[in-house]
Parts: sequence; structure tokens; C-alpha cells
Amino acid sequence: MMFDYLDTLLKSKMSKKDSKEGKEGEMKALYRELNTLKQNEEYEKAIKTCNRILNLDHGDVTAFHCKIVAMIHTGKFQDALKQIDAGKLDLDLSFEIAYCHYRLNELEKSLKVIQGVKNPELKHDELKAQILYKLEMFDDCFSLYRNIIKNSTDEFETERKTNISAVAAQVADPDTILTDQTETYELRYNCGCGLAAVGEYDQAEVELVAAESQARQFLAEEGDSAEDIEQEVGIIRVQLAYVLQKQGKEKEAQNIYNSVLKSKPDDIGLVAVASNNLLAINRDQNIFDSKKRIKAATAEGLDQKLTRKQRNMIQRNQVLLAMFTAQVDLCKQLVDQLDNNILTDRQLIIAGVLAKSGKYVEAVEQLEGTSSPENTLTAVQVLLTAGEVTKAVSKLEGLPVDWKYKHGVLSTLVSLYLSIQDRNSAATLLKEATEWNMKKKVSNTKEMSIVWRKTAEFHLKSGEASVAAKSLEEMLKVKSDLRTLAQLVLAYAKFDLNKAMQAAKKLPAFDEDTLNIDIQALEDSAFSMGKNLKRAPITPRTPKKDEGEGVVKKKNKKKKKRLPKNYNPNVTPDPERWIPRKERTGLKYLPGQRKIRKDKRKGEKFTGAQGTAAGQSDNFDYSAKVGATKEPVKASPQAEPAPGPRLLKKGPAKGKKKSSAKKGF
Repeated sequence: MMFDYLDTLLKSKMSKKDSKEGKEGEMKALYRELNTLKQNEEYEKAIKTCNRILNLDHGDVTAFHCKIVAMIHTGKFQDALKQIDAGKLDLDLSFEIAYCHYRLNELEKSLKVIQGVKNPELKHDELKAQILYKLEMFDDCFSLYRNIIKNSTDEFETERKTNISAVAAQVADPDTILTDQTETYELRYNCGCGLAAVGEYDQAEVELVAAESQARQFLAEEGDSAEDIEQEVGIIRVQLAYVLQKQGKEKEAQNIYNSVLKSKPDDIGLVAVASNNLLAINRDQNIFDSKKRIKAATAEGLDQKLTRKQRNMIQRNQVLLAMFTAQVDLCKQLVDQLDNNILTDRQLIIAGVLAKSGKYVEAVEQLEGTSSPENTLTAVQVLLTAGEVTKAVSKLEGLPVDWKYKHGVLSTLVSLYLSIQDRNSAATLLKEATEWNMKKKVSNTKEMSIVWRKTAEFHLKSGEASVAAKSLEEMLKVKSDLRTLAQLVLAYAKFDLNKAMQAAKKLPAFDEDTLNIDIQALEDSAFSMGKNLKRAPITPRTPKKDEGEGVVKKKNKKKKKRLPKNYNPNVTPDPERWIPRKERTGLKYLPGQRKIRKDKRKGEKFTGAQGTAAGQSDNFDYSAKVGATKEPVKASPQAEPAPGPRLLKKGPAKGKKKSSAKKGF
């Protein structure tokens, strides 16, 4: 778009009639070649062609201009600047110089060159607008783009609208957001970003969802692959996740961030923003994931991809992560690197990391550097975490009066007094707070009504009815209700009966129907509708009586005895019937095995040690020698125990022979 004016230069150079042969004919041929290379975007070859032309004619302005533009297209910005400085041709290349500085991220130099142009053209204004956007001078950039759109009519109108909508999103002014531009998905995306910048998250969500759908449809029609489409809509989805996150839908936003990062986008800026937003969702939880996210959010090369505001937020989150992980040295180092404008609460962060690491004394000393009430309250929180209640009370007592008598601080201080059994100090504090608020009348009426009621109840329990009556009187001035009036009557009754009688007259009288109600019957009927509210009384049951006899006892039915099917009453039961079968003495084979049990096998004959001669076995057999001296004692014959009834097996039925033939399969 910026260098299309070279077509005019080349065509004007080629349109000149060449009636001579030799050098001029060769120049004409080289320009034709240069035009073809330009159309084919072969800029490396175009540079060589320009050098050939300049070798023939060192003062050819068109060839030198084409060479500089070709070098810019190939990204040789530093070399192009050197060529311009070395050239001594009468040629205005201010635009090319400014563009080279812009691409080298030397924005201040580029802007200075553009501002030095006496008669700026459209290309100068467009480059200046881009420089202002990079410098984050969004108000000036928006005004310049608006003038460009008014004074130009060409095929690049849509691109200019897209740029000005992006600038409007950065300005964050509801009057400058282009909400009616939905021609392309880029315009709709910028519209959603602008709505999000001014806090219109509901409308921004609608626009971003529509932009994603429109982008997918357009890219699919262009023939892009699924991976390319995901890469392109990644920035739209991340912005949509941010809008959902601002609406409190953190779970949905987290799923979108993870899905975008899972696709591994090429844009490191997009990865950094998504990782930083996930870090904000994690807060002080899921520290391992947060460390991984902050590493991606602080990668190299993000200076040109992110705005200053985005970089500052990432650095702040990095400091907070170091605080949550109790990394004292790292947290202090990161805090020192940031500007005070970015990190206005540096003392609170350092105190937080010290408290996280257990250094409560140092944390309190860090907060004592200033007399800010916020720092004092933070120090109280640190002391309470460490269990130092007495020191926390002394800190709260040192607060200014307008802070000390606030609703939240007052209730906290009273609770701490009661926790250390100091009711006198609590009563004195409530009395002083009530009198101060009655004089100043600067506190919120709703909050002070709660304070007055709690103060009255506290003093009534402590026996200071007169002080309680003052609080109740102030409550009645704000809002008159029967509850407060009844409490005031009770308070008056303890020290002034006349005031109690006068206040009691303001209470509504009881109706005659109300006086005639039986209170006991009302209480008994109150629980008749609810089963679980009041249990019915338990009445003992009276046993039945027969005529002419005493109490009849309940008869227990005897269970019928069950005997085995093969039970024989004439056979003595097996004494081992309760022992498992494999442990019984009369069992020769174990269940499911074919080998005889070891204790039922015959003893093996002693044949002597291994390696002895065949005739020497009798010399070592001492069992025979012992048996020769003493006669063996014969064991008395003992009948084998009769099998129990469960061991009896029925024999084969009479008249039937047992078949030994195997069944075929």
C-alpha cells in the first residue's frame, strides 16, 4: 500500500522512446526486467538489477529509489539507511527513512523525520498515525485517522476504518466507539474490544461471539485449513474469555484460555495475555500452574507486542506471585524494578511477603513507616494472624477518631476487648462512639443504627441502663419501631419509672381477643402441624389380662429342630464333626488330591548315608540294635472312630451296575 507509487516511476521510465542502440537499449531492457521482478515480488533479484542499472548510470534516480524500496521489502532496513546516507542524489527519501526507523522500532526518530516534511502526503499521514499508535498517543492518533478518512477515497477505506476502530478501543471513550461497523470480522472484533474497554461487557460478549462466527465462515470460504482458522480466531477467543472473566464467569474463561494455549499459537503476545489472565484467575491457589504461566507471560520479545499497560499488569502479577509464594528476596527485587506509579502499594506487598514467610515483626515494622490508617489496619491483621491480640488492640486504639468510630473498626475493637475479658474498655468505647456520632452525625445512618442497638444491648447487660437509653433514644429519632420502643421502656424501668410509664403509653394496647387467648393451648397447638417440631408424649402400653388371672406373659414360639437327612440316632456322632475335613485324623486323602497324607504314609527304611558301601548299612542302623534289647510294646487294638452322619455316603442302588464306560463328547 505504501510503495505502490513505484509502478508509476517504472512505467514512466519505460515509456520513453529509445531510438538509440547500445547503452540506452541495455538500460531499457534492464528496466523491463526490473518491472517483471517487481510484479513477481522477487526483490532480491530486483536489487541486483538496480545495481546493474546504477553501474551503467550512477546518477539514475529511479534505479536508486527502486533499490531502496526493494531493500525495505527484503527487511534490510539498516542497509537501506546506510545506502541513503551514502547516496548524493537529489532525491527526497524522507518517507523511506521514516519507515526504516519505524520498522527498527526507533519511533522517536521516525516521528521526527515525518514531522520535518513540509508538504506531507497521504502516505506520510498514514505512517505518522501508525507511529502515534505505537507510541500509545491514542488521542492524537484517533484525530489523525479521522482526518485521513475524510480526505481520502480509495480502495483502502475498510482498512482505515479497522485501524481507527482499534484506536477507539484504546481511547476507551463511549462517544468514539464504532458500534455500527460490522462489514468485516476485524471491525466487529474492534467494536467488541471498545465496548469491553468502557465496561459494557454484555454487549461486548455478543459482538465477540458474532465476530468469531463471522471469522470462521470467512476463512473457511477463503480455503484456510482448520489449524490456520484456529490461529486466526485465537485473539478473538482470548478477548471473549477476558469479557467473561470480568463478568465473574471465571470457569468458562479458564476453559477458553486453556483451549487457546493448547493450540500453541504463534503470537507470543497472545500467549502472554492469556497466561497473565489465567494467573489472575488462580490468585493464591494452584501455585505450580501460576509459575508456569508467569514464565510464558514474561518471555523475551514482548516489548513490541504488548502495550505499556499490559506489560505493567504482568509485572505487577509477577510481584504478587512472589508474595504469595513467600519469596522475600525475589519480591523485594521485583518491587525495586517497578516504578512508583505502577506499584503504589509497595509497602503492603513487602509486608505481605514478610508475613507469609512468618516474619511478623518485620512486616509490622514495614507498615509503621507511614501513618496511613490503611497500613495500620493491615498491621492489625498481621498481629492477629500471629496471635498478638493485645498489640493489635493498642494499634486500633491509636487510629484517628473518624476511623476508630467507624462501624467495622468499632465492632472489631469491641470484639477484641471482650476476647481479653476487658468489658470496661468495651463499654467506655461504645459510650464514646455514641456520643461522638451524636455530635458529628457523619456516619451512615443504617450502620449507626446497628451500632446504637448493639451498644444498648451491651449496656443493658452490663447494668448501665441510662447509657443504653441514650442509644435507644437516638435510634428512635432515626426510625421509630416497636422493638426499639419496647427496649427503651425496659431501660427506663431500671432507673426512672415515670419515663418508663410515659414511653409505655406509646406502645399499642392489647386487644380483648388477645387477652382472652389461652397461652398454653396456643403453645400446644403451635406444633400440631409439624411432625418434627414437637414430639408427642410417650404413653406406656398396658399388657393384656385374661379373665380371673394375672398378667399374661408373652409366649415365645419354639423353633422346630432340623436334623440332617441321613441322620441315624443309633450312631454316635463324630467327635471331629466341627473340625475341617482336611484336619481330621481319619482322612487318608486330602480333598481334591490323589496323594496320601504325609501322616498316613508308611515309614521309609533307613539305607544309610550317601556314599557308604552296600554292606555297611546294617552297622549304622541303630533301630535294629535297640529293638533287640527291648521287646516292642504292642499297642492295644483300638477301633477306628465311626464316621459321623455327614460322612455317610449312599452306595449304589440295588439292581443297577456302575458303568465304567466314559461318556462321549
